[in-house]
Amino acid sequence: MFNISESDIIEQDETWGGFENEGQPQVRIVRNQADPTMIVDGVDGISVTCESTNRFYVEYWGYLAGGLWVTRDGVGELKQNLLDDQDDIPGWSLSTDLDELPDWFPAPENPPSPVTCTECGSEVSGTKIVTPYSGELQDRYCPECWVSVRDDF
Repeated sequence: MFNISESDIIEQDETWGGFENEGQPQVRIVRNQADPTMIVDGVDGISVTCESTNRFYVEYWGYLAGGLWVTRDGVGELKQNLLDDQDDIPGWSLSTDLDELPDWFPAPENPPSPVTCTECGSEVSGTKIVTPYSGELQDRYCPECWVSVRDDF
């Protein structure tokens, strides 16, 4: 799952009970839904919680929900597969309520660069840009411009 090596998955739990480690410090990885006209099946969000030095609980939710326990290397693979080497509009983004990333979660190698709004030319985070598919071209709108043009789609 999530292209984590089988050797780094300790145990899998597909009977999701809902946010089991909510009170503990956690890192969240959320799907970036840049195209408001597209419905995506699968996983919308992932949280990672440290249970011990080499045991981490990865909880996922969306159309698919469940959890798995992985090793520290498994956390590194998860980060690499979802957050590193992304397009300018990332499919996944890092989200946390913590002031800084915990030492057990490796920082993404290349945070996304700003993206230019097609309408007004302002630079916006790739996680906030809206990209409705329009024929062969893909327009990119900042949230403010999207409000003014969304009825055209």
